[in-house]
Amino acid sequence: MPRPKALLCALLVVCTIAVGCGGSDSSSGDSKSGGQAPASSKPAAKPDVKVSMKNIQFKPMDITVKKGQTIGWTNDDSVTHNVTKEGGPGADFKSDNVNPGGTYQTTVDTPGKIDYVCTIHPNQRGTITVK
Repeated sequence: MPRPKALLCALLVVCTIAVGCGGSDSSSGDSKSGGQAPASSKPAAKPDVKVSMKNIQFKPMDITVKKGQTIGWTNDDSVTHNVTKEGGPGADFKSDNVNPGGTYQTTVDTPGKIDYVCTIHPNQRGTITVK
C-alpha cells in the first residue's frame, strides 16, 4: 500500500498538470467593457445615445431613443456599477459589473418605457423611452 505522503504528492502533481493544460478564459473583447465580450467578431458599433454613470447616478436619468438605436453607458465614477432592466417591453438586458472607465451597450427594438437600475446601488435608476 502506498504511503499517504507519496500519494498526496502524486495527486498534487497530476492536478497541477491538469490545471496548466486548460484553455484560456481571456477574451479578445474591449478590456474596458467590464467583462463583456462582443457578441460577434465585428467591432461594437458606436452608441447612438450615451449615458454616464457618475456620482452614483445615470446621467441623463431619462432618455428617449428611436427603435433600433444603441445605448452606451460609460462608468465615469470611481466605483463599479451595472445596468439591469427592471421592466418594460422588449428583451431583458443585464450587464456584467462595469468597472471605472468601462462601458456597456445594448440596442432596443420595442417601443415603450423601460425601467432600469444599478443593482449594486438600488437608488441609481433610469428610464428609456423607445419611440
